[in-house]
Amino acid sequence: MFKLVLFLLFALIANANELKLLDGQIQAHTEVFGDSTIDPQTKDIITKVQKGDSIESISGEFIINSSTLVSDNKDRDKHMYEVLKSSVSPEISFTIIAIEKAGDKYKITGNLKLNKMTHQITTLATITQNDKINMNGDFSINLTDYDLEPPTMFFLTVRNKIDIKYNFDFNKGI
Repeated sequence: MFKLVLFLLFALIANANELKLLDGQIQAHTEVFGDSTIDPQTKDIITKVQKGDSIESISGEFIINSSTLVSDNKDRDKHMYEVLKSSVSPEISFTIIAIEKAGDKYKITGNLKLNKMTHQITTLATITQNDKINMNGDFSINLTDYDLEPPTMFFLTVRNKIDIKYNFDFNKGI
């Protein structure tokens, strides 16, 4: 029995190729009602992603440190880090649970962890596989779902909803 389990484990590992991130970007977008937009982004992304025989077999985790998100306004970024509680819980992660074909796109279901809280989200993505694997899509979250309060200043309030876009290029594995 032990040999069978060991063989099956080895077969799973042999069929799953580690994907190396060649290039990637995560962009967030929100608005200050009555004023401007806030568009921080990061390219500082840690990935632990594997792929078996199909796109649907892709699994893994994407991690960023919230303090690597930068916009065009460094003073505003400091306030953003306070809102995100970067000093207490700097890591933001997304773990893929499942990928399913949905027309010409893929539905990715996963767990988003932010401020030590985890919520399941779904995103539609375009995933192509040529000389590399490209994955890009978007989704939205509410700050209050993660026990984070949108800041206010005088009569200006930051929108609760954060739109997130991502684009990743991976090698095809070993």
